Amino acid sequence: MSIPNPGRALAWRGYLALFHLGPSVVCTSVTVLAGWSAAPQAKATDPGPPAWRARLVVAGVAMALAQMSTGVLNDAFDAPWDRSFQDYKPIAAGLVPRWQAWLLGFSCGATSLLVARVAGVRALRLTAVGLACGWSYSLGLSRTPASFVPFALGLSTVPLLGPATIGARLSQPGAVVGLGTGIGLGLHLANGGPDIERDRLAGRRSLPALLGVRRSRALSHLLLGGGALAVAVDTTEAGRRWGYAGAGLSLVLVAVDRLAPRSARGRGDRPFVIPALAAAVLAAGWLLGQARAAHR
Repeated sequence: MSIPNPGRALAWRGYLALFHLGPSVVCTSVTVLAGWSAAPQAKATDPGPPAWRARLVVAGVAMALAQMSTGVLNDAFDAPWDRSFQDYKPIAAGLVPRWQAWLLGFSCGATSLLVARVAGVRALRLTAVGLACGWSYSLGLSRTPASFVPFALGLSTVPLLGPATIGARLSQPGAVVGLGTGIGLGLHLANGGPDIERDRLAGRRSLPALLGVRRSRALSHLLLGGGALAVAVDTTEAGRRWGYAGAGLSLVLVAVDRLAPRSARGRGDRPFVIPALAAAVLAAGWLLGQARAAHR
């Protein structure tokens, strides 16, 4: 009987952590859900066969690869600082060679563009914009006061990719971009908050590091809570059940995160999970409400 190799198991765990699968799954789900909710518009403008389902799957794959690329490259770029201040990360812990992270990150990004091209020119453009935002954040801007710009703008493309892929024209694209940007900024502050003290020691001057822990948390909760209220107000009567459910659950999660004791991020700690879930359920409720209204 073979004895399990603990070193190999740790290596696999390191690679899984390197890809940041949680954010990738959330963004991919929002992309697919946004496209599905806009499907009635696509059917009205495209008399051809229902190939939009296949294109939507392709768009989801492109989004997943782009998100994984961004996360991997962020860890690869930050590895020298992580060895001193966040040694639980896979590269800093020696579980993944840095050169492999560079190769995997750029390969995922290039593949995401090739996949998006299959879904159409509009999908390729949005994927390229999102990927450019992710790469600029990961390869330097995350350490500057402008860290929020690529983070927020990149996330605003997530709910646009699905509808664009299937040929749907959103009735309120400005509202989608505005909501996505606001939630993206809130998530940026929530994501950077637990690392503020170590980021400052490492010479990082990101927006959360400049604002400090208290103000970053307060502004993050304000933006996420404001997004939930905006969804509740904007939801049409036909989709009100889903919109209210998503907004209500999101507000509950924001309140839970607000009342939870502040904690620094460490090995096995995931203080970003609750804000990410708040944004995910808000987006899901809003999009399902839009779909309910469109299918009536």
